Amino acid sequence: MKTKNLLLTLFLFNFILTFTSCNKNEEEGFSKEEILQALFDLKGTYHGTVQVAYYRGADITELQNVTAVSRDSMKFSMSLLPISELVSDKSLSERLREIGEVEVVAGYHFWQRDDWNINFGLRPKDICVLGGYGAPPTIKIVFSQTFGGDAEVGENFIMFNISPMELWVDGKKYEDFTQLVYHFMGKYE
Repeated sequence: MKTKNLLLTLFLFNFILTFTSCNKNEEEGFSKEEILQALFDLKGTYHGTVQVAYYRGADITELQNVTAVSRDSMKFSMSLLPISELVSDKSLSERLREIGEVEVVAGYHFWQRDDWNINFGLRPKDICVLGGYGAPPTIKIVFSQTFGGDAEVGENFIMFNISPMELWVDGKKYEDFTQLVYHFMGKYE
């Protein structure tokens, strides 16, 4: 009887294991070849506009002639002018205007793809502009890791969101900063 129960238990275990691990691609996401093809399809220099808005709030401004470059990652030239106009500290605002623009580098995480569209997440690296030793303060911008975008491959069109969610000045979080969203829309050159 014990042998029969043991065999039945092993059979049920194997049966459950088989059904829980049926689709290898579902668990692992895109294959290496699919990722390389998606990167190839997204490759290019995109020119367009950026709408800057409060996270879950009103639009702030629209920036023209913005560039994003897609290779093995996304490189986006992000203007700090909208942020400089929102901070109340005058010296910090002046420092952000002085810096002007930073290059945000974000890795891709592919979610879905069909013949015309690629849906992806972006994992941007935080930006740190060093200061100190008599120079202006060090500025650090922390980005949300939950935003992404879509590309229409046949139309050479891409749109994505980058969201600065924290601002740090000389190692201290700037409490008056409100999370923003930079929404880029552009066409391949």
